[in-house]
Amino acid sequence: MTYVYVLSSSGDDSYYEQFFLSVTSLRLFNPDAVIITLVDSKTKQNLTGKRTGYEKLVSEIKVIAVPDDFSQKEASRWIKTSIHHYITDEFLFIDCDTIITQNLACDFPKDILAGAVLDTHVTLEHHHLRAHFQKEDAGAGFSSSLKSNIRYNGGLVFCRNDSQSRDFYEKWHLLWIEGRKRGCSQDMPSLNQANYETGNVITELNGEWNCQISHNGLPFLANAKIIHYYATSLNSAEPAYKLASTAILSSIKETGEILPETMILLESPKAAFEPFSRIIADKPSIYALDKSLLFKFIRFLKRHSRS
Repeated sequence: MTYVYVLSSSGDDSYYEQFFLSVTSLRLFNPDAVIITLVDSKTKQNLTGKRTGYEKLVSEIKVIAVPDDFSQKEASRWIKTSIHHYITDEFLFIDCDTIITQNLACDFPKDILAGAVLDTHVTLEHHHLRAHFQKEDAGAGFSSSLKSNIRYNGGLVFCRNDSQSRDFYEKWHLLWIEGRKRGCSQDMPSLNQANYETGNVITELNGEWNCQISHNGLPFLANAKIIHYYATSLNSAEPAYKLASTAILSSIKETGEILPETMILLESPKAAFEPFSRIIADKPSIYALDKSLLFKFIRFLKRHSRS
């Protein structure tokens, strides 16, 4: 299996630093893995100096041509939805905001042509953003969130080297282009619409493959293969997961290296949480976190306070 990352980054963001952490963790537990990184030309031009440490970790770097008028995020999604054009083997796409926790070697059952994990580990009827998804889909001309109860997260996608799974990817890419024309440049709406239109070609993978710790991921943490720490919105300015911390990402940006104390965290990534953290599980509190405008306003004030 080939492991694939898509990177679009400038010196002003932290996408490279997230990617560097993720690919370091992948190589740590999978020393013989074939890792291919797909980048746009603008990103490749700024991967110099302190932003070259990844070169020793990946097997191949491919520069992909994207339309000149695309923004950085659009370039990333253009490449992400067309990976099948650049990778000839079966592959596992992994988002940059992830940490790999163990060896990923796995022979998925032959009937799995494409695979992904449910977004926030729940069906759409229980998703706190269901109404948002339906509004977003309506604007893009999609209907999957209205006619299906399944919503997959695009942070990890398995694709077999098979005509049906590659047809699904081609549909995904074309739908993303259509959605972008209507003002929807996110890749998850087109992912789920493509799955719906191809008769649900995606098979649901166990949550351990894409453990979204911010929402409903705790049942999968003990056996998690991949921790997806920015899978959805976080409720604090500084995440409880240490490997997502601003301090670590800033350190990588400043030095171009991963410090020894960060490597220790990567060696035991399932325990890399801040000592001061709490679990919120009762429904009224979760409702307040997700729906309360007052709570969001207080959080905004706290985040932007100078005190």
